Amino acid sequence: MSTDALSFCLDLGHAHARLALKLDDDLGAFHGLNFADFTLLYLLLRAEQGRMPMADLACTLGLPMSALIRKMLLLEKTGLAERTTGAGTDHRRHAALRSGGRQLVRDAVVTVEGHCRQAVRAIDQRQLSDAQAVLRAI
Repeated sequence: MSTDALSFCLDLGHAHARLALKLDDDLGAFHGLNFADFTLLYLLLRAEQGRMPMADLACTLGLPMSALIRKMLLLEKTGLAERTTGAGTDHRRHAALRSGGRQLVRDAVVTVEGHCRQAVRAIDQRQLSDAQAVLRAI
């Protein structure tokens, strides 16, 4: 890896950490969430019927299943999400968004979008699209 590539990756990690701290602060203050929980709930909001197989969710979040189960237990206690069994012939465990979680994450999207717009304000749309493609390929 070249020094430029290493520097870029380190800068990217630092930028992510700074953004996550800002989001943790505002999401906590205004919505009672942290960024990791928001991300999980947002994925469920966007999933078909507000539910997703636990294994798929763990993979998407980059978490081991044990860490996802711990997160889900906390979200279940607060009534935001639940673990269910799939419908029909699908007997896998699913994570599902509850109505309180659906409303909370919809409200929190406004906070997160504001921070994200601010974070990328200096990047034009084409550069942003190119950067997204690169990040998705990693």
